[in-house]
Amino acid sequence: MTKEIQDNIRSKKIVQSGYLFILINFLLAAFNMIIGVLSNSIAITSDAVHSLADSISGFIIIISEKLSQKKNNHQRRNQIERIATIIIALIIIVSGIHIIIESIEKIILNESVEYSIFTYIVIIASIIVKYALAKYLKNTGKSINSTVLNASGAETLNDTWISISVLVSIIIYSIWQINIESYISIVIAIVIISIGLEFIFPHISKHHHHHLESNTDHTIHN
Repeated sequence: MTKEIQDNIRSKKIVQSGYLFILINFLLAAFNMIIGVLSNSIAITSDAVHSLADSISGFIIIISEKLSQKKNNHQRRNQIERIATIIIALIIIVSGIHIIIESIEKIILNESVEYSIFTYIVIIASIIVKYALAKYLKNTGKSINSTVLNASGAETLNDTWISISVLVSIIIYSIWQINIESYISIVIAIVIISIGLEFIFPHISKHHHHHLESNTDHTIHN
């Protein structure tokens, strides 16, 4: 097998993983948003926004990999991608700030929440799906030596813990009527804002755009 064929196979796997990453996170965001609104749960809504932010990073995985296969007008492509990334990052940051404001309002007003059995099903399913996606991304990244997929896998595994924290807050409320979900939401919002900042300032990121740029440069030089 020639090196060109190997590179093409590797590129296709990265793009396919990117599409899967987008699809799953978008579906998780949609389901969690519906449940969050119905139950008046800011924590579940925050988790939905977090999944939506992650799905956006999936687009960058695909765009970066596709652009890396083209050698013409490289500088302009980088500029276009950079501008698009900053716009997306600002949207993510504003979303995070909005969640913090809404969480503080809920803490002050001490609003009640209502959880159904369907809420538990969706959250537990979300945890299982995120964990399975994380393992898939890390295994695929390891098999084709892709730093961007390895980073996305690690990030998705961290997201699994965030969903677990949401589930714990729901269980605590259901048993002891202690509502800590607004505080959980603030933590999630801080994570969301940090994702946005990492897009704008890639040098402070351990994954996201920094690895995307490294992966792009590596492929081009090859």
